[in-house]
Amino acid sequence: MLWSQLTDLPFSLYSTFVIEARHGFNKQTIWLFFRDMIKGMILAIVLGPPIVSAIIIIVQKGGPYLAIYLWAFMFVLSLVMMTLYPVLIAPLFNKFTPLPEGELREKIEKLASSLKFPLKKLFVVDGSTRSSHSNAYMYGFFKNKRIVLYDTLIQQCKNDEEIVAVIAHELGHWKLNHTMYSFIAVQVLTLLQFGGYTLVRNSTDLFRSFGFDTQPVLIGLIIFQHTVIPIQHLVSFGLNLVSRSFEFQADAFAKKLGYASALRAGLVKLQEENLSAMNTDPWYSAYHYSHPPLVERLAAIDEPDKKEK
Repeated sequence: MLWSQLTDLPFSLYSTFVIEARHGFNKQTIWLFFRDMIKGMILAIVLGPPIVSAIIIIVQKGGPYLAIYLWAFMFVLSLVMMTLYPVLIAPLFNKFTPLPEGELREKIEKLASSLKFPLKKLFVVDGSTRSSHSNAYMYGFFKNKRIVLYDTLIQQCKNDEEIVAVIAHELGHWKLNHTMYSFIAVQVLTLLQFGGYTLVRNSTDLFRSFGFDTQPVLIGLIIFQHTVIPIQHLVSFGLNLVSRSFEFQADAFAKKLGYASALRAGLVKLQEENLSAMNTDPWYSAYHYSHPPLVERLAAIDEPDKKEK
C-alpha cells in the first residue's frame, strides 16, 4: 500500500494541482496535500498489519469454514470502521463544526422530525479547504444519526430550499432502506467472494498449473483476484443499475415531500458547479456511473407532472 502511494504520487500531484486546478476545483496547498498523505500512510501502517495478520491467520486455520470465518471477521471490521471513521479518523483530515442556529438548521431539523429521522447532530465540514466539489451525507446507527453538509454546498446553493431538497433526497435513501439494502448486498457478495477464494485456496491443481508446489496465502489471493475479474465487471454493472434505481426513487421521494422545483434547481446548480457531464451516452453511463445523468433525473422529476396535466 505504501509503495503504491509512492508510485502513484506523480499522478496524484498532476491530477490535483494541474487537472483539478485547471478547472478551478483544487483549493488545497502542497503542504496540505502532503500532510494528508502522511496521515494516510501512518494510518495504513497502524491499521494495516494487524488486519492483514488476522486475515492470514484465519486463512491458515479456517479449514472448511474459511469463507464463513473470513466473512464474519470482515463484517465485524466493517461495523467497527463505520463507527470509528466519522468520529476518530475523518476529523484528522477535516474540521467538523455544528451548523449554526438559523433558518437552514430549523428547516433541516423540521424535515428530519417529520420523517421521524433520529437526527442527533448536524455538522458542516470544511470541504472548501481542499476542493470546491460539494456534497452532503449522513451516518450513524440506530437512534444516533448525524447529517454532514459540505460548506461548499451551502456556498453554492444560495437558496436554503435547494439545500433542504438535497437533504430530502438523502433522507429518502434512509426512509426507503436503500442504505440497508446496499449493506446487505455487499455482505452477500463478500461471502460469495470468500467462498470463491476458498475453492481457489483448496485447489492444489490450480496452484500447480501456475508453478507452485505449495499453496501460499497471498499467491492464492492473487490468483483468485485475476480469476474473478470478468465476474466483477458483471457485478459492478448490476450494482450500478441498482444504485441508479435508488437515485430515481430518492428523487421521487423528495418530490412527494414537495421539493420538486427546489431539487430540480439544486441538481442543476450542483451539476454546473461541479462541471459534471449532463447528458452522457446512456449505455456508457449505465455501465460506468452509479448515478443517472442529470438529464435523465430531471426528466424523471418532471414526468409525473406531465402525466397529471
